[in-house]
Amino acid sequence: MKNMRRNDVAIFIAIFLVVAYVFYECYSVTHIELVTETALPTTVYEQVDAQALVVRQEHIIDNADDGVTVASNENGAKIKVGGNVGMVFDSQKSASNYSKYVEARDRLEYYEDLRARSVGQAANVESINDDIHRQVNDYIRSLNTNKDIDDAADALNGSLVKRQLIIGEKIDFSAIISDLQQKTDKYSSYPPTGYISTSESGVFSTYADGYESILDYDNIEDVTAKQVNSAIKKIDKNSAKSTKHLGKLVTAYNWYMVTVVDSECVKSLADGDKIEIALKDNDTTIKMTIVKGAEPDMGVEKTVLVLKSNDMNAQYAMLRKVDVSIRYRSYTGIKVPVEALHVKDNKKGVYALVSSQVRFREADVLYSDKDYVLLSFDPDNSDGIRLYDKIIVQGKELEDGKVYT
Repeated sequence: MKNMRRNDVAIFIAIFLVVAYVFYECYSVTHIELVTETALPTTVYEQVDAQALVVRQEHIIDNADDGVTVASNENGAKIKVGGNVGMVFDSQKSASNYSKYVEARDRLEYYEDLRARSVGQAANVESINDDIHRQVNDYIRSLNTNKDIDDAADALNGSLVKRQLIIGEKIDFSAIISDLQQKTDKYSSYPPTGYISTSESGVFSTYADGYESILDYDNIEDVTAKQVNSAIKKIDKNSAKSTKHLGKLVTAYNWYMVTVVDSECVKSLADGDKIEIALKDNDTTIKMTIVKGAEPDMGVEKTVLVLKSNDMNAQYAMLRKVDVSIRYRSYTGIKVPVEALHVKDNKKGVYALVSSQVRFREADVLYSDKDYVLLSFDPDNSDGIRLYDKIIVQGKELEDGKVYT
């Protein structure tokens, strides 16, 4: 008897769970909550991904035959003819002590200048706060681009010190300066025993990878797909950085990026066009000009795309084999999932939730792929999408004018 009761209870529970599940599924189908996304301008690109090689006019700078050689300039420094690029010391200890001397000397000059400029400053906290806010943003941008980081940090630190002085906090410049003066005196007796100079002007880089001549800079427009692919394989096989050199000097601002792509990918381009190259391992984009390869001969399946830039800095001087996205066309509009696109009265558009009421917004499709569409927006079109509209990306039985509470 007890077993029968237990079976009845089990059957009842099973039936209840099945009914509950069916009810839930029916409710889910017939009661879909509205899901919205804010209409914001977005830029998307038609692009092709590729591996590219960077080719510059550059040459290796060797260390001195004897002693310890240390670079005397930062990466990206512009060197004049006859300028020093390296310092030679009799030992590693001397080189290390000289480095400490330079660091203490630079900090001493910084704080002496800061003390001089802080005398008699107007007590305007709001102005300093504005400077700090701007300089924090500048510092973040410098970190992201790896440019002028030290200058940005010094500017921010200077403003923070000024704010402390204005609001009445005391900063003992004398103690700081005295400590730095002692360090400069302590390490000043370890000067270089010699220098390495260059007979050319250019941009200095401490990074030398041994592939400075892997492709011919002077004949880059004649490079073949076989040469490019062979060079990429060679670098992949042995990509270790060379450490036996002081660095290199880039002696021409014009530098090139070469890559092999399907001819079909460049059919909408022409030699001389300006395009944007995105480095895939970070957020860097580079404006480049197509020198050759965008107009391949009929029937040629692969083309060597030769791109040129005359913008040179520390980061660009270190590039060799890079994964890139070649952006050859851009579109700016409102990006929404494909499911958000509707047709009403033979017009394409989306539904937006405006003050709890559904409104149809007309829009043209600028670009689309399998997951999303990019729609036009015109501030002067009263029937079109407006910035910050709440675009309905999920909902059931949407109708213009329908009220949702």
